[in-house]
Amino acid sequence: MADGVKLEAQGIPTATICSTAFAGAARVQAAGRGFAELPIVEIPHPMHTASRSLIEDRASDAASSIARALLKGAAARGALGEEILEDRIELDAEPAALQEFFFAHGWTDGLPVTPPTADSVAAMVAASGRDAHETIGPIPPRMRTATIEKLAVNAVMAGCRPAYFPVVLAALEAVLDDNIRLYGIQTATNTSSPLIIVNGPIVKELGLNARGNVFGQGNRANATIGRALQLIQRNVGGDIPGETDMATHGHAGKFTFCIAENEDESPWEPLHVERGFKATDSTVTVIGGSSPQNVFTYGCETGAEILDHLIGALTGLGHNNIIFPTGPLFALSPEHAQTLARDGYDKQRIKQEMFTRARIPLTRFAARSVIGLHHRRSRWFEIANDPDHIGVADRVGDINIVVAGGAGIHSQFVPTSFSYAPVTRLIRRGGAA
Repeated sequence: MADGVKLEAQGIPTATICSTAFAGAARVQAAGRGFAELPIVEIPHPMHTASRSLIEDRASDAASSIARALLKGAAARGALGEEILEDRIELDAEPAALQEFFFAHGWTDGLPVTPPTADSVAAMVAASGRDAHETIGPIPPRMRTATIEKLAVNAVMAGCRPAYFPVVLAALEAVLDDNIRLYGIQTATNTSSPLIIVNGPIVKELGLNARGNVFGQGNRANATIGRALQLIQRNVGGDIPGETDMATHGHAGKFTFCIAENEDESPWEPLHVERGFKATDSTVTVIGGSSPQNVFTYGCETGAEILDHLIGALTGLGHNNIIFPTGPLFALSPEHAQTLARDGYDKQRIKQEMFTRARIPLTRFAARSVIGLHHRRSRWFEIANDPDHIGVADRVGDINIVVAGGAGIHSQFVPTSFSYAPVTRLIRRGGAA
């Protein structure tokens, strides 16, 4: 769809082919980009599991519709027009009625929100040290631009304190980097959502949770910073389940997906230092992540035994890092990290062993899967010199490790997808980093 819009803008006729399950989403996304009449040809769903003969029949049936679309010429442009919303809405109602107002307008993620008053939004803007009329965007999938003030509205709704807002803005700027591929994350059938990792002195200053239950509930800063980014994607970007977000299942990270690194209990340099920043810098790092998979090392006593379990998690079929060359992310518990370090493993050695050992024989895959892997993971086959296996990263440096969590012999394997690489941004407060 996105390619069709670009080509039509250049006067090149197109026919965008979609299965029936996704044609509605394609039309909504095309309209959001100003091409409400983008020619879309529907074919019956599903296609991935259809037989070759059925696919050929469907292709034959669609041929005349494709020809008509191409002969029709460039689609009508700008059919939507710009959406006009009031800058201020005056409400005088009981709290329950206010919540129903936001639900009725589709401005929530399914949970109650904090009504944004003029004073609360102004305090949020002031904490950012940025002009209320400064703009950030475009924000996919509908490619809208928003002012700092409008972004502050969403941060208030998410329940943020003003001091959290600079973190939200840094995370937003990170996810809009081309390396994150936010549009793909938002609109695919995958479970992916932007994962925010916070590092530096701001973690303690704001009380972000880096320890026990780090991916879970209960901490206001983690919960509301991640939620604010999600509400911005929804209310500004137009990322709506069933319209643009076509995730087959989704995951809880689509409510909020924000952690901090447990730097105090890590035996190694933290993520942001590894990525070229100073230890005294406060940063956010973002990558497209899916539901974490728990790695439970019951009975393991050595770093080598723990590493065997981590690598074992990587060699199961079906996770994203088989298909996507993003590189897996591990959130190692302090106990695992300290045992590994005790036994001579630093981050580089762990990554090297994962890269070398976490390889899956192509004989374990269906024939069509192997064909697809040669296409989607072509760089692996070009540089790894291993034609018989697929690895979980194209390069050692594509594997990412942070230390996070509390006591216990558990770590988390976070399958990643879509992003070309993690993106790290400084957190600017009061106009400075």
